[in-house]
Amino acid sequence: MKNALNGTSPASTDAPALAVTGLTKHFKTAAGTVRAVDDVTFSIGKGEIVGLVGESGSGKSTVGRCVVMLSPPTAGSVVVDGVEISGLRRGGVRRLRTGFTMIFQDPATSLNPRMQVSDIVAEPLVIHRKGRPGERDRRVRELLDLVGLPHMTAARFPHELSGGQRQRVSIARALIASPALVVADEPTSALDVSIQASILNLIKDLQRDLGFACLFISHDLAAVEYVADRVMVMYLGRVVETIDSAGLNERAAHPYTRALVSAAPVPDPDEQRSRTRITLSGDIPSPLAPPPGCHFHLRCPVAMDVCRDRAPELLPGSGAGHTVACHRVH
Repeated sequence: MKNALNGTSPASTDAPALAVTGLTKHFKTAAGTVRAVDDVTFSIGKGEIVGLVGESGSGKSTVGRCVVMLSPPTAGSVVVDGVEISGLRRGGVRRLRTGFTMIFQDPATSLNPRMQVSDIVAEPLVIHRKGRPGERDRRVRELLDLVGLPHMTAARFPHELSGGQRQRVSIARALIASPALVVADEPTSALDVSIQASILNLIKDLQRDLGFACLFISHDLAAVEYVADRVMVMYLGRVVETIDSAGLNERAAHPYTRALVSAAPVPDPDEQRSRTRITLSGDIPSPLAPPPGCHFHLRCPVAMDVCRDRAPELLPGSGAGHTVACHRVH
């Protein structure tokens, strides 16, 4: 099997699509060091969607940008499809760029307003000199079909399209070079509620048909639960729980995850009324000065003395693939 990044055989065909180990990202600012991501480790199998959820400021978007090397990590390792990319210089990452890509949050700002849709979608192929002009044109039409846009869209500019159509163009651009890994960073948050479901279904269908691995980042727990095979929950730069999406409501163990689950709306009014709402006090602390011990202990309704002094490890939980970082649970 050929490597999707560079056309060579990977060291192991069993390598996951993405393996992240000890990922850390700090930003130097005038006010001090922002500890955006703190020692995050996870993997995504080939053909798997893993959701990453958390409040604003939890570090989830920074994880996504580090994975695709838009923001090189301060420390840690990122391996895509068996290839270590975190230690490469900019030129080395550029040569491998077609193997991993990103769908950005707001297509109104991520699409060049001066380019026609055909040029926007074909741009990755042009930059990396893949295919002849006729082949690129056919590939653009193929991708427009896949994302549900008519061929006439190719001659239009982004401002002539609706928000949902622009996001479909972004998805087509991300997939045109057949990447092994797609990072979708809040791909529905800038869209009307009426459009969000269609984009979620589109991403899910494309992933099933094309087989790429996906890191799906969102603050919307219901969207992540619907799209993803597994769910990772982040709080203030750390992963606090990983669990399969089917068991999220019943087996979530971390107090923060349980609070998120209790706050998520459900379509059944009777179930909504019967659900016990867990209310968290205060706001997420600043990553400039994260609290010692467990970062969540200042807001946790069941915190113990040890939580204030020692950070919990991410250890196996109640089932296969379930991990949780909580002193009370363990």
